Amino acid sequence: MRSGSWLLCLSLLLSAPAAARQPSGGPSLRQRTLVAPARPGEVPPLVLHVAAGVPTLLQLEAPLPPSTPRLPVDEARIRLVALGPGSWLLLLATSLPEGEQVPLTVEAGPGTEPLRFTLVTRPEVADVRVRVVSAGASTEDAAAESLALHLLATPPSRVALTWPRTVARDPGHTRARVESVLWMDRRFFATAFVRTSQKRAPPWRLVQVRLRATLVDGSLLEWPARLVSGGPEARGQRHVFTGMLPENTSHLEVAMDGEDTPGRFRPLPGQEEPLP
Repeated sequence: MRSGSWLLCLSLLLSAPAAARQPSGGPSLRQRTLVAPARPGEVPPLVLHVAAGVPTLLQLEAPLPPSTPRLPVDEARIRLVALGPGSWLLLLATSLPEGEQVPLTVEAGPGTEPLRFTLVTRPEVADVRVRVVSAGASTEDAAAESLALHLLATPPSRVALTWPRTVARDPGHTRARVESVLWMDRRFFATAFVRTSQKRAPPWRLVQVRLRATLVDGSLLEWPARLVSGGPEARGQRHVFTGMLPENTSHLEVAMDGEDTPGRFRPLPGQEEPLP
């Protein structure tokens, strides 16, 4: 199919509801906004869900620098069509086999860490548009980190505002459990404890916590929480992560990422229902 035909198909997909399903019973089609990590090399790559027959529009929005995307040199199943500065169309000749991950690196020149993506195919979902934006500066970050450090120093029994909930698990080895969540208007502070059950197993290192919320138009917003970690303890390690929710969001979820392993999104305790 020619590029013009793909662009017409993409425009029709983007005009549909953000979580529409293909008439053929294929994957749900969604639009997402991702906040670029501050240190891309220290966290797992951002995941893009791609599929044959579904063009995926990837947009890097200013002030992110001009960049060049690169696939593995021997990758012939995926086409990258440049649409303009910071904008590309991903076209798949065939869907990727289950479990396969294709790296996509977006390089921005000397002195700038490249953005890393992983392309995967999931039968239940495909991305038609993914916007990548930079994190906005917040004047509350210093105060938030100060309170997070205070919560780390507080005995766990002193802060218990929601029922504890397991939000990440590595079967037989590691469990990450949210112990409490403190809400201050739309700012929250969650205390989590990562415990390794096997004495000789290497410690599981939490490097990032990602948040995901649904916007009023049905699209998804994903961004990294601010993470403050305590020192190692005999049974594990405590962490506090905090974030500010945008207005008109619902279904707040959290994913805990290891060094090379993205976590699964699960509802933050107390947020199984839509936010008011």
